[in-house]
Amino acid sequence: MIGKKNWLFWLWWRVCWVFISPCLLGVILIWSLTTFAPPTYGPVEYPVWATALGWCMITFSILWIPIIVIVRVVQAEGSTLCLKISAACKSAPDWGPYLKQHRGERY
Repeated sequence: MIGKKNWLFWLWWRVCWVFISPCLLGVILIWSLTTFAPPTYGPVEYPVWATALGWCMITFSILWIPIIVIVRVVQAEGSTLCLKISAACKSAPDWGPYLKQHRGERY
């Protein structure tokens, strides 16, 4: 996991994180929203309040992701938005194993 990787590995990794994964998740989201049908249990259809409760549970749990992103970018050091995003995406200087004896040459 911590060995040397070639440029093709990093190119594939970046393409997956920047393009393929967001596009695939967007397509899944749009498909799910367009083909949504109220849930049923056999012939019984769930009430509207139960469907609304389910959507609220999904929304309130996923909503924290963009909220934390915005907070981290606003609190990051930098004069421009690009520098703030770059600083927010970097790991902390003390990131790594807690005990010094478990830190290798990369730490």
